[in-house]
Amino acid sequence: MALTQDEVGRWLTSVAPGVGLTVLSREAGFSRVRLRQQLVGDRVSEETIIKISRVLNLHPLEQLRYFTEYQYLEPSRPDPREIGAFIQWEHLLRACAALEFGESLMEQSLGPTHFGETSRQWIDSIDPEGSLRKYLQIAGPISDPGLSKMLGGPLRLDLALLAAQYTGLPKTSAWVVAQLLTPAEAGWDVSERAQWLQGMERTERLDVVETRIHAALMRERRKQPL
Repeated sequence: MALTQDEVGRWLTSVAPGVGLTVLSREAGFSRVRLRQQLVGDRVSEETIIKISRVLNLHPLEQLRYFTEYQYLEPSRPDPREIGAFIQWEHLLRACAALEFGESLMEQSLGPTHFGETSRQWIDSIDPEGSLRKYLQIAGPISDPGLSKMLGGPLRLDLALLAAQYTGLPKTSAWVVAQLLTPAEAGWDVSERAQWLQGMERTERLDVVETRIHAALMRERRKQPL
C-alpha cells in the first residue's frame, strides 16, 4: 500500500529533522529523483520507508507502525510450519547429519534465509493440502503461470499477506518472505532455525529431509534435456 507525501513528510520531519532528501536517498541506496517521484505521486513504497529507517539506525517495523496502514504489524516469532522453508536443502541435509552424529548446530551453519526456492518452499510448507495457490490466484488475482514464476523469487507483499491470513500465520512472516523485513526485524529469535531443527523428533527431521531432497531431485530432472 503506497503512502502519501503528507504522511511521509510528517514522518521524516519527526525522525530526520533537517536531513535533506539527497542525503537520505544516497545513504539508502536509491536516487533522489526516485524518492521525489514517489513523494510527488503519493506512492511512497514500504521498501523506501524500510531503507530510510535502516540508514537512520531506526527499527523498520517500529517505523512502519507510525503509519496507520501498518499499525497491524507486531514483532512475532514464526510459525513452526514455515521455518524450514528458510533453509536450503543442502544446509538442511548437513544440519540433520550433524545432529545424527551428536554435533553442535549453529544458526550460521544453516546458510542464508533467502535463496531461489524460499517462496515456493514457504507456500508448500504452510499449505500441504495445496488449496492456497488456487486461493491466491483468485484473491490476488494472479494467473497460475504468473504465480509460479513469482515463487522463484521474493513473493509480492500483497500475496504474502493473503497467504499468511489464509493459513493463520503471523503477518510479519509475509514481510519476511517478501524480503522486506529481515527475520530479526520481524521478531525472530537469533537462533530460530537451529532451535526448530533441534526441537524436532528424529522421524520429523527425516520426513522433512526426504521431502526436500525429492523436490530438489525433481528440479534437477526438469533441467535435463529431453
